Amino acid sequence: MKLDLVFRRLILANIVLVIFFLISPFMNIESQMVLNFNYNVELNDGVFFLTIVWIVAFFISLYLLYNFKKFGKQLFLIVFIMGMVFTLLGGPIAFDPITYILDGLGMAINGALLLILYYTPISKKFRN
Repeated sequence: MKLDLVFRRLILANIVLVIFFLISPFMNIESQMVLNFNYNVELNDGVFFLTIVWIVAFFISLYLLYNFKKFGKQLFLIVFIMGMVFTLLGGPIAFDPITYILDGLGMAINGALLLILYYTPISKKFRN
């Protein structure tokens, strides 16, 4: 299988996972214990606003990566690092087992994308 096909499929899988995470609070798949824990953690408006900006930047970076734009490569790395910082600063959060597994898959896909972006011949395909 061609590497660019694998790369694009990883991007699409990442988009599907992010969309699932965005709609999952409205699907009531989490247990009452998890919901109670998460509702007791306060989230200030500044963090909420930064999270919205981060989500938009994440989708933009995935779009640019899918089209092999050079800025997308740089933006994806910045968004990835900022996501780690937000996770550290965001405080405690609880997941159900399915959400936890999907979160791990998302991180694995992001790691695979970074690996492909910087350590394979596909990195030469990125243009302005």
